[in-house]
Amino acid sequence: MSLKQHINHFQVLLNQGVDLFLLRLRMLQLDVSDQAAAVVRIFAAVVLMGALFVFGMISLLLGLNHVLSGEAKIWVFFGLAVCSLLAIAALASWSVSSWKNKNAQVAATLREMQQDIACLRGMAVQDKEEKTDERQP
Repeated sequence: MSLKQHINHFQVLLNQGVDLFLLRLRMLQLDVSDQAAAVVRIFAAVVLMGALFVFGMISLLLGLNHVLSGEAKIWVFFGLAVCSLLAIAALASWSVSSWKNKNAQVAATLREMQQDIACLRGMAVQDKEEKTDERQP
C-alpha cells in the first residue's frame, strides 16, 4: 500500500471510529439515565416503605389493642409483624434486582465500546487469527 492509501484507510477508520464511539456514548447515556431513574424509584420506594410501615403499624396496633381480646392480640400482632417483614423483604429484593439489572446494561455498553475500539485498532482480527492458528494442529 502506498502512503496515500494508508492515509485514506486511516481516515476511513477514524471516521467510522468516531461515528461508532458517538453511537456508543448515546447508548451509554440512555443506560445511565435509566439507572438514575431506577435509583430515584428505589429511593422513593424505600421512603414510602418506611413511612407506610410506621404509620400503618401505629394506627393498627392502637386500634387493635382496644378491640381484641388478650389471646387474639398476641396472634394478630405477631401476624402483622410477619406480614410487614415479608413485604419489606419483597420490596428490598425488588430494589436490589432492579439495581443489578441497570448496572449490567451499563457494563455491557462499556464492554461493547472496548470491543469496538479493539476492532478498529485491528486487534480483533489478530485475535481471531491467533485462535484459528491454535485450533489447527
